[in-house]
Amino acid sequence: MSSSPAEGTVTKLFEGIHGVPHAEIVVFTKDDEGPGAKGIVYNTLGLPLDFTDDQFRALDPEALATEFHGDAVWMNGPRRVLADSVSVELFDEGRVTSVDGIAMQTIADVHVPDLEAFLSSQRPPYTQLLVNRTTMWTFGKGREVNELISPDGHVFVMQSLSRAVDPNLDPDRLATLGARLSLPAGWEYRVRTLEEDLLVGARGDAHIVLDEFENNYQRED
Repeated sequence: MSSSPAEGTVTKLFEGIHGVPHAEIVVFTKDDEGPGAKGIVYNTLGLPLDFTDDQFRALDPEALATEFHGDAVWMNGPRRVLADSVSVELFDEGRVTSVDGIAMQTIADVHVPDLEAFLSSQRPPYTQLLVNRTTMWTFGKGREVNELISPDGHVFVMQSLSRAVDPNLDPDRLATLGARLSLPAGWEYRVRTLEEDLLVGARGDAHIVLDEFENNYQRED
């Protein structure tokens, strides 16, 4: 298997996904020089649910790194989607890859400046990460959304929650998540009910922030 996506892409729309389980792996290849690395993102989004949280947690990242010819693999999840639908541009013409029996597709690539620091348990939350992907997340009118507001006023909308740190985290527990977060100075956690549909898109660079529970927020541009 190759860890580099082909040039061909295909755009698909996945609907009715709020609360749906999903997960992804990121296969990293170290830069020729320096501590950074490029990662290829494989994700279950929109595919049949042929896995459980426990099955995903049982994956061996070292074995996957060898299988996918990478230097390291980051296990991102298991997760639950919070948007109602998403339009996503898939790499490799939408080819489905088996990740130890779990069906995934290639949806993005990412570069991290320091691979060792990123994979460390001390990875700093609330640090912006640029992910190369084309997506449009839609949160429907009346939906409760969870947001981070940065000191410079940017709004980051939680697109999926993670069960990596708290295996019992569910959408209905997010309203009180703010009391559990150790927000840096100037950051705010906000929960609000939408009065109209909210579209959170990216074409190229998606600005992503993770909190300390590895919940995933995308900047609203």
